[in-house]
Amino acid sequence: MQLDEFYNKMITIFETYIFEIFGAEMKKVKFECKFENRGFFRLEYMYRPNNYRIIIENEYRTYDIDIVDEEDASNSLYRICKFKNSLAKEDIENAIQLLKETLEKNNFNMYFEEDGELYKKNALGVQKVKDIRELLNG
Repeated sequence: MQLDEFYNKMITIFETYIFEIFGAEMKKVKFECKFENRGFFRLEYMYRPNNYRIIIENEYRTYDIDIVDEEDASNSLYRICKFKNSLAKEDIENAIQLLKETLEKNNFNMYFEEDGELYKKNALGVQKVKDIRELLNG
């Protein structure tokens, strides 16, 4: 199987699970692929209930899922809760299901930078990050 075929198949798997699990809550916004650049692809969706952008970005055989709000504060699903991020069908399905559960709970931190300072925001408000190690612990 050529790499283009492999990555096209993975994109189809992501899209299938996104729309099976989220239905109308998720809207496809952007699609970018550069298979010649280490199999890179980027899928962007809008999670309608919270107006979060969901960005799935792949390189080689792994991927990351970022959650970005309207003010560009963001967090990685992997930082919020660990999951196996290989390009295996069952791992993709599990990650998308975990994304759904995480977005429904909506109790995670988002991070943004302003004037050279790092901030986190959540249901309690916005706070300056005093110790960068906090990022390692979610």
